[in-house]
Amino acid sequence: SIERGRAGRVGLLPSPERAAAVPCVCGGWREETPMPLQPAESCCGACPLLQGVQIIASYTVVVGTFSLLSLLMKGPADKPVASESMQVVEFLERVYHTLAFFAGLKGLIGVMFRDSRRLRVLFLYHLGELIVKGIAVILREAEACEELRRLQRLHKTAENVDCQTAQIGLLLEFCIHGALFSYFAYVIWSLVSRLESGELGRRGGLGELDQELAERGVLADPWLFMGSGDALLQRAPLTSTLTEGAGGRGGGRGAGSGAAR
Repeated sequence: SIERGRAGRVGLLPSPERAAAVPCVCGGWREETPMPLQPAESCCGACPLLQGVQIIASYTVVVGTFSLLSLLMKGPADKPVASESMQVVEFLERVYHTLAFFAGLKGLIGVMFRDSRRLRVLFLYHLGELIVKGIAVILREAEACEELRRLQRLHKTAENVDCQTAQIGLLLEFCIHGALFSYFAYVIWSLVSRLESGELGRRGGLGELDQELAERGVLADPWLFMGSGDALLQRAPLTSTLTEGAGGRGGGRGAGSGAAR
């Protein structure tokens, strides 16, 4: 014990303060640096993480569907109100939003099969959405005064709005949109991180995700609501029931035929 105490004082053994240290390749000890951003355990504080990502992916599919239909069915306006630069910005935004349809489908399949690679596609789409919105709001801020004057010539009710108010409104809209989609990206990243770390197989903590999939399977099968108690969860598969029944009938015949002989 005396030698161990001496070794701890000279630094050969980790002290109690260095209990969380990790040995380096060189033989020393280094402090384990925590992650700067911890993955979330739930969505919006109440919704399970898996279900939250499923809702986000479904919303993304809806946005992509409407953008795709708008791009295919809506032609150019006869008398456009916006300037040419703003028309280009709106068109590029609509084109990018059509990718939401495919990214949302990837996300839904990733939630179904717990595939982190497909969920990363949904995550990258939302990061791209933030970048596209950031570029668009910069261009709109630069053209805000000119667009406001054009609108004031067409609509008399817009005369009470000045250029600064219009710019503040655009900035406030971008802040709300950016905060919402940043949280969407954070929730998707949290699920990807927990899938890659293998936490879905544990009980307790993230084990509620397994319970959520079981509950969703119950909702998908209406016959499970015909009974009550644990008998619903202990229902035998149809194939095994048929096999056992056939085996029982075959065994009965064999016994009877043996007795006859």
